[in-house]
Amino acid sequence: LFILINALKNLKETLSLFLDKTPHGIDIDKLSEHILKIKDVIDVHHIHVWSIDGTHNCATMHVVTGKDPHGIKNEIREKLKDHGIHHITLELESENEHCENDHCHINASHSWGHHHHHHHH
Repeated sequence: LFILINALKNLKETLSLFLDKTPHGIDIDKLSEHILKIKDVIDVHHIHVWSIDGTHNCATMHVVTGKDPHGIKNEIREKLKDHGIHHITLELESENEHCENDHCHINASHSWGHHHHHHHH
């Protein structure tokens, strides 16, 4: 019975994990606002925050920067620690790079002639 209860508890947690439930007390808008305040961060998107056990939060996000990614990564890690997030997976993109994810549109004021599809009106 004990094992079953634990299994169910884990299942519930796993389910809420799959439901992409943002942990209590995490404000994604605030989070992205803070990240955007970091010098040289141009854009941040695909922010997902989850918690496997309710205490340790994990986050993944895509960050667009025109500058040295390593400094930025450290700054973001420090900032997120204030939000109680200690495990972060960061995807860094440069302005002229297209996110592999089709839903990402980076609003760069200058578009280079990289994309092969031209818009037909």
